[in-house]
Amino acid sequence: MSKLRILNSREVKVIKEQLRQQFGYALEEQYAYLQNEKERVFVVNRDLANLDLEKLRIDRVGLYFAELRPSQVRLSKEGAQLLFNEARKNGIKLKNVITLTKIETRAYFAGVDLKKDLGEENRLIILTYEEDVIGCASYKEGKILNYLPKTHRGEVIL
Repeated sequence: MSKLRILNSREVKVIKEQLRQQFGYALEEQYAYLQNEKERVFVVNRDLANLDLEKLRIDRVGLYFAELRPSQVRLSKEGAQLLFNEARKNGIKLKNVITLTKIETRAYFAGVDLKKDLGEENRLIILTYEEDVIGCASYKEGKILNYLPKTHRGEVIL
């Protein structure tokens, strides 16, 4: 059972600043952010954060939002969808959003790294197909590295 820790406002501020640098936007909704030992961040309604987590036997709580890395925040599939949809609702266009073709999307859901020229800069990107967010991936040396979990992969996607 993982132990969750509620992040303080300074830690949340660092996460939001990294998201602004990476994607040009951070969540504005008032969530509580919890972190486990694996550096994974979950978001929950602020009311839920008032519970004494030490007394509860829980494995997971909230939405798996992101994984913290030393210099970046890698969004989960659901975290990318949440960020993208909130930004769109507020009329903000995110940066580092890449739209894939149907063929590229099928290959991505098959677990393949995609060769695509997006410039020299290595960075995290949000992948979309038409109006749907597929997830967050890393662009490095001319390749989009596939971080899609095996549970989300499949061949009959489109």
